[in-house]
Amino acid sequence: MSFKDFVKAMESDKVKLLTSKESIATFIENRFRDFIVDLKEIPGQKSLQRTRWALRLDKSEAQTVMEQYTGPQYQIETHTSYLVGKLPEYPHPVASRISSRMMVDLGIVTVIMVVAAVVVGGFLASAVFAVTSFVFFAVVYVVWPIAGPFLKLSLGLIFGILERVWENVGDFFGYGGFFSKIYEVYAFGGLSASLAILKPIIFVIVTMVLLIRFTLSRRPKNFRKWDLWQGIDFSRSKAEARVDGSTGVMFSDVAGIDEAVEELQELVKYLKNPELFDNLGIKPPHGVLLEGPPGCGKTLVAKAIAGEAGVPFYQMAGSEFVEVLVGVGSARVRDLFKRAKVNKPSVIFIDEIDALATRRQGIFKESTDNLYNAATQERETTLNQLLIELDGFDTGRGVIFLAATNRRDLLDPALLRPGRFDRKIKIRPPGAKGRLDILKIHASKVKMSHSVDLSIYSQNLPGWSGAKLAQLVQEAALVAVRKGHESIDQSDMDDAIDRLTVGPRRIGIELGHQGQCRRATTEIGVAITSHLLRRYESARVECCDRISIIPRGQTLSQVVFRRLSEESYIFERRPQLLHRLQVFLGARAAEEVIYGRDTSKASVSYLADASWLARKIITIWNLENPMVIHGEPPPWRKEVNFVGPRLDFEGSLYDDYDLTEPPLNLNLDDEVARRAEALIRDLYDRTLAMLQRHHAALLKAVKVLITQEEIIGEEIDFILDNYPPQTPISILLQEENPGSLPFVRRKRGKEQEQEKEQERDFEYAAIPQSAISEA
Repeated sequence: MSFKDFVKAMESDKVKLLTSKESIATFIENRFRDFIVDLKEIPGQKSLQRTRWALRLDKSEAQTVMEQYTGPQYQIETHTSYLVGKLPEYPHPVASRISSRMMVDLGIVTVIMVVAAVVVGGFLASAVFAVTSFVFFAVVYVVWPIAGPFLKLSLGLIFGILERVWENVGDFFGYGGFFSKIYEVYAFGGLSASLAILKPIIFVIVTMVLLIRFTLSRRPKNFRKWDLWQGIDFSRSKAEARVDGSTGVMFSDVAGIDEAVEELQELVKYLKNPELFDNLGIKPPHGVLLEGPPGCGKTLVAKAIAGEAGVPFYQMAGSEFVEVLVGVGSARVRDLFKRAKVNKPSVIFIDEIDALATRRQGIFKESTDNLYNAATQERETTLNQLLIELDGFDTGRGVIFLAATNRRDLLDPALLRPGRFDRKIKIRPPGAKGRLDILKIHASKVKMSHSVDLSIYSQNLPGWSGAKLAQLVQEAALVAVRKGHESIDQSDMDDAIDRLTVGPRRIGIELGHQGQCRRATTEIGVAITSHLLRRYESARVECCDRISIIPRGQTLSQVVFRRLSEESYIFERRPQLLHRLQVFLGARAAEEVIYGRDTSKASVSYLADASWLARKIITIWNLENPMVIHGEPPPWRKEVNFVGPRLDFEGSLYDDYDLTEPPLNLNLDDEVARRAEALIRDLYDRTLAMLQRHHAALLKAVKVLITQEEIIGEEIDFILDNYPPQTPISILLQEENPGSLPFVRRKRGKEQEQEKEQERDFEYAAIPQSAISEA
């Protein structure tokens, strides 16, 4: 940590404890002080934080820190030592207590002890010499004359025996011995020829041994030491049973897919009490197919069924039935259903079943791609076994089969028929209410500020799945940690949405003043047009939430609108669509109001959207009079070449309808172009006139956006309130700082915050109109 970082942390009250210790370098003049800084913990993952830093400052900087820091601190005292020692000016206190008489007594005692040690040592040396002399004479003159002849006789016998043994060993291994006889049998007895024939067989046996060794190395954890077949049992299913709700997921943890949960409630009732259904003769659904886009909660719903019912739950992926050996897939299917029938009632769940049960091709299919190979045949054999287990002669009751996929169009028709999959539940992306419930579940797991209104994000994020909403909350938590916030606030959520939708902030690109003015003008023109239409014409269009000219991802600026209710988009009326068309045209109209005819390509994307919307109003929706006669051929003459939504709007209008032949109205494109051009010109003139009446408010908003780089919708309403129509531009030009805004956002009180935790209520304090005119 540097000195500047410590000062910033001290000013923001992030220092928890300051420990200091004075140190001295090699030279006495280089004095410095070491500090250990303990920072306060911030919310987020602890492994990403560092709360203890080391800091070394010189004498002046250390003195500045000690004077400014007023928090808790701890100082460690140190004793200074010098290179050149200095004699003390007074005797040592211990030495001063010792008198000269005591020193004489101590010397006499020492001399007496030395004399006693010398006398005792002489006596001990004399005793040791006498003992060793007696032992030497006893061994040499008494023991050796008696034991010598017996020792020589024993050694002679031992060496004689070893010499005879060595001669016999040489004869055994020499020429004509035992090994020579063995070699003669090997060479002339036919043994060598037999071994030459057995070499390929030996090679195969060695290969099998190595394969078994490799198989045993992949054995499971519960592998028994001598159970060889357990290690090479490829046909056994890899599914693991989870019993008594060990998945840890309940229906209360699932939000946003209430229709699917309601459909699956009776499955849970059957699993909890199957005798009740059997007594009434009710046959529960044998198979349930969960289909929907990725991330919408198909696997989560399957886990919730097992968690609610508390029965054995077997979970596998479709790709786990595929192996290198032939017949393994079908054997695993048989084993899986056998285990489930033994432990019934039970649940079998296969995730991504499209990897296993894709449409069968057949060996007699007329095709030139030659895709029907051994792998395809093995997959179809596995599928046939699955079909038999689901609805065959030996179909067991009490086993519920669940499958999940996001590609139903790839599944085999025989698998989808009733009797195998009795129910097909569509898991759709959650609506506004479902998204709000999902956000509340994930927000309860983090520390989020009460001022964050989750309903705004649930309304403005259509089509977001549960997985993406969970990612949004986690990304907001990371942003809060990065900014040093104690909890997740509104700005952290907005930054997280920008990161996930547009991208992170671009550092390498910097727009000049002219480029920023152009981007700010077009974005403000779009936003202020929507606010004016809502204010003066009561238009049902989206209002602006915030505008930013900070480059992110592939865009140079962003405008975020607040969406209306879902019903407003299902039953859109002609006035609403025309007002939205005016909003698109507001970008070019704002440029013309400020820069005159010197317009640029900054608003080209809005003009393209306006042209496309005008064509749809006239042709597809037929909301303009007179109606356009399409002359479309019958439906059986259509040919759909693309599955899914169209991603482009290029080419003729016939391509938008996927027509295989021209319509009866041959002048359709020319007529649509003329009418669309007239409609756009009429609405553009209205938008231009409306922005010219609010020229001062438009220019003020542009200058504020350039200065702040971001502006919210409430600030735009504040500008429109303080700069009414026909306000002279001279008032704005006379201001000292036109880019500043006398706008104060006050936080709510604690009592209101407790009563309405999930609502956002801003109060504004504005300078009166008289003060602005005086300026």
